[in-house]
Amino acid sequence: MHSVLVVDDDISLRPMLAAWVNRFGYCAYEADSAEAALEHLDETPADVALCDVNMPGQNGVWLAARIRERYPTTAVIMSTSVDDADVAVSTLSNDVVDYLLKPFDSTRLREALALGLDWHRASVGDAELHCALQAKMRTRRAAVAATLAGAQTTAYAAADSLLAMLQMHEKDGRRHSTRVTGLAIAVADELGCSNEEVDGLEFGAMLHDVGKIDMPSEILCKPAPLTDAEWDVMRTHPQVGYDLVRKLPRLERAAEIVLAHHEAFDGSGYPNRLKGTDIPLGARILTIADSYDSMTHPHTQRPAMPPAMAVAEIERCSGSQFDPDAAAALGRVLVRAAA
Repeated sequence: MHSVLVVDDDISLRPMLAAWVNRFGYCAYEADSAEAALEHLDETPADVALCDVNMPGQNGVWLAARIRERYPTTAVIMSTSVDDADVAVSTLSNDVVDYLLKPFDSTRLREALALGLDWHRASVGDAELHCALQAKMRTRRAAVAATLAGAQTTAYAAADSLLAMLQMHEKDGRRHSTRVTGLAIAVADELGCSNEEVDGLEFGAMLHDVGKIDMPSEILCKPAPLTDAEWDVMRTHPQVGYDLVRKLPRLERAAEIVLAHHEAFDGSGYPNRLKGTDIPLGARILTIADSYDSMTHPHTQRPAMPPAMAVAEIERCSGSQFDPDAAAALGRVLVRAAA
């Protein structure tokens, strides 16, 4: 019988969770603190640990890190309320199998435990199962990120929650988004965009890469050119990002920009091969800013390009990949910035 350690200081909730675990056919043990959980694991290893985040003394984040260090085959599932979003995001790494947002029901717990058991089995040598699990876990992280973002009270807080998640998955994610946002707004101002257009562009630029939450890390961090199959996966990130952002209040315009930020002016882009002015103006501006920043900062596959060379490349692709008006506006913005 597989074992589950339920760690929660709530005396009214912990026995109920343990009863559910036993009903599902597992053997449940209980601990009321992070310290007690480690003492139990020292004596009786568990296949899965269900850890509450908010506990007196050491919290669940601390406990999850200790479990990963000492008991590498124990799957960790975290639980807490959406009010602890900042703490929650900090635990959503590849080593946390799932995240339960309170209140959750027995069906959701059963689903998480099944995933945890699969993770445990994979950790003791089932390589094929391990590969299959990575896709499931990425999907769960994206869903949890969306839920945490949706619980925030402002659009800025929601965006920041998603960016925190992206930063864990892609090292330069937040810094790249910040640089691109500033440059995109400068280009929009140069083109005389309305305040409404600039607002949508700001959030679209901040969140343009958030779909990479669902991309395999071996593709994002690959130090060599991607294969055709890997490019097929990478090209899904605008749609994934759109699906995340469009669920958030007041970010509908930003979601459309996220979806279209890899479209090309001549219709050769993706995902929908939009052409010319069929591409939202914010996306045409974002494409320019994103490309310039990507070219002028190092990547796992190539070194940084000198700014003058990046400008020349954008000028060369004006009218094909890039909107000519946006390309010209970028040039003027950069000239003024260098003066």
